[in-house]
Amino acid sequence: MPELPVRIEVVPGAGLEDRLRAHLPAPAVVTVTCLPHHGPGAAVDTAVRLAEAGYTAVPHLAARSVAGRSELAGYVTRCRDAGIRDVFVVGGDAAEAAGPYAWSGPLMEDLAELSGGALRLGIAVYPEGHPASTDQELRRTLLAKQVLASWCVTQLCFSPDILRAFVPMLRDGGVTLPVWAGIPGPVRISRLLRLAGTIGVGGSVGFLRRSAGGAETGSVVRQLLSSASYDPAPLMTALDGAGYEGIHLYSFNDLAGLERSGLARLPRA
Repeated sequence: MPELPVRIEVVPGAGLEDRLRAHLPAPAVVTVTCLPHHGPGAAVDTAVRLAEAGYTAVPHLAARSVAGRSELAGYVTRCRDAGIRDVFVVGGDAAEAAGPYAWSGPLMEDLAELSGGALRLGIAVYPEGHPASTDQELRRTLLAKQVLASWCVTQLCFSPDILRAFVPMLRDGGVTLPVWAGIPGPVRISRLLRLAGTIGVGGSVGFLRRSAGGAETGSVVRQLLSSASYDPAPLMTALDGAGYEGIHLYSFNDLAGLERSGLARLPRA
C-alpha cells in the first residue's frame, strides 16, 4: 500500500465528535461535508469544534447554499480564528441558489479576497465526468478555477484504471494542482452502489459489481444480503506511483469500520 497521506471525510451529525475521538483521535485530518439539508453553517460549526479539539479540519462550502458575501465573511473569520487553513469549495446540490453564488467560481473569488489569501482552496475534479456538465465545460471551468485553487480532490471512484490514467490526463490538459484521490472507505457495498447511482459515477459501478462478485467474496447478491463491506486497500495499492498527492477517504461516518481496517493509521496530511 502506498505511503500517501490520508484525509478522512465525515458528515456533520449528532455524536460525530465523540465517535471521532473514539475511533480517529486528533491530530487526524478531517474534512467536513456541506450537504443541502445541513448547509455551510453546520460544516463550519463542526470544523471549528474539531479544530479546537486538535484536529486538522477542512470545512466544505457549497456555493449554492451560501446566502451572500456577508455570510461568507463570517465563515472566513471563524475559520481563521480557529486556525483552519484549508476550505473545500463545491458548487453544491441545492436545487436553487440561496444567494448570488450559482457555481463555485464566484465564491472562490470572494473567499480569496475576504481571507487575503490566508485560506487555501480545494476544488473537485471528475475522473468520470459530471452528469450536469460536458467534458469541455468541466475542462474550461477547471482551468479557470485553478488560478485560485491550491489542490483538488477526485469524485468518488472505484476503478484503478480510471484513477491511474486521470492525473496524466489532467497534466496534459494544463492542470498543475496537487490531486487527492477520492476513494470510498470500508463501508457496505449496498450503500456504495446506491450512492454511485445518484452521483453519476459511470464505469466505476461496473468495476465495483465485478469486484464484489469475485471468487473469494461470493456473488453481489450474497454480499448485499450479508452487508459485506467494500475493501479499499487494493484500490489504494493500485494508486502507487500514479502521481497523487494523497488519499481522500469518504468514510460515510463509518468510523468504527475505518478503525478496524487500519486505514486510519496511514500517514496523515
